[in-house]
Amino acid sequence: MDRVRSCHTWQPEKYRPFLIGAEIFGHVTHEFAQALAAFPKVFVVTEQQVSLCSSLKSFAERSEKVEEAIQQLVADGTISRWRGEYYPVTNDWGQSPIMKMDRGAAGYFGIRGYGVHVNGLVHTAEGLKIWVGKRSLDKPNAPGKLDHIVAGGQPFGLGVYENLVKEAAEEADIPEALVQKAKPAGIVSYRCAREDGLRNDILFVYDLCLPEDFTPRNTDGEVEEFYLWPLEQVIDRIKSGDDFKFNVSLVLIHFLIRQGYITPDDDPDYCALVKGMQRQSS
Repeated sequence: MDRVRSCHTWQPEKYRPFLIGAEIFGHVTHEFAQALAAFPKVFVVTEQQVSLCSSLKSFAERSEKVEEAIQQLVADGTISRWRGEYYPVTNDWGQSPIMKMDRGAAGYFGIRGYGVHVNGLVHTAEGLKIWVGKRSLDKPNAPGKLDHIVAGGQPFGLGVYENLVKEAAEEADIPEALVQKAKPAGIVSYRCAREDGLRNDILFVYDLCLPEDFTPRNTDGEVEEFYLWPLEQVIDRIKSGDDFKFNVSLVLIHFLIRQGYITPDDDPDYCALVKGMQRQSS
């Protein structure tokens, strides 16, 4: 439950809504709202909310002007870094995005983010094993934390399957012939304050059964090492501390619930765990 609670630390009193038109698309801290007031041709800042200027009417105009502001905020250190990868700004996966925004700024605006996480599973004579990656110590977010074999944000302009193939190749050198065997297994969602801002995410979860003779190999420098652990070892590490990246623990608990390793009979927190797979606040 500690791992689940850490994914749901939303404190609305610390934020103001971020609106485009009449619709809320994110939330900003009061401090960041004051920084946005320096761009009156882009943002309208009041004590109650931050709105995108109504004069910015098209996808292209919104994206361009917000990007110009973000680049200045990165230059003065208000936003920690420019990622060079865009996220769609939308309130629903099925909607056409109203604009795009650099990934490095997404948390500062609290916009909805999407991602893919893959449970890399190996069925052996000794029982089920799971591939675990250790994030590079050079990673700006969660360096050295334990991670999935494949996980990544969902960028603007790519389908989920396209992103799955890309991330699998970059992070673990998994050929598409194996990626095709990945089975969609639902979503987890959360909203919580992290070092890179307000994470307001939906993760598409996949289960991928890999052959025993396959060994992942990182190709983009983001993973320091891979381990093939028995399921019991994975469970012990989740229960004993926060060695896993915060959202990875959530996805692994989701797997344990789905596969019946956590049941109503043996865990008094069963209902709370199931409820914790999705964010509860609007």
